[in-house]
Amino acid sequence: MEVRRLELPLKGFGEPPTAATVELLVLTPAERLKRAAVLFGVFLLVALVALPVPIVHLFLVPGALLLGLMLSARRLGQVEIFRRVEGRCPFCGTQQAFSIMGPFRLPRQVHCAHCQHALSIEEGGT
Repeated sequence: MEVRRLELPLKGFGEPPTAATVELLVLTPAERLKRAAVLFGVFLLVALVALPVPIVHLFLVPGALLLGLMLSARRLGQVEIFRRVEGRCPFCGTQQAFSIMGPFRLPRQVHCAHCQHALSIEEGGT
């Protein structure tokens, strides 16, 4: 698993941008397949548990299988995912780690834990 670091601007409306350090995990095809298989396995387990339950199995089993297929296919396409984001709030100046999960897509909205202002991580230099 390769880790890639980026310096991206952390912007707040009406304030000059500050620098945010973004760490990304670059996933190999084997890692992506493993993540997708684990997710599908969870939904398959839900479908198997719901199978003997009357009435519920009519909706839950096909729903779990369909949702598992869709979300697993989505995970196969995630080449880079957020690992960690740190930066200084442009409004209050608090240095903090932002909790971001999921695929790497920009722009990404975050909130300052100290002043609660909405911030945006965007492409481009600071």
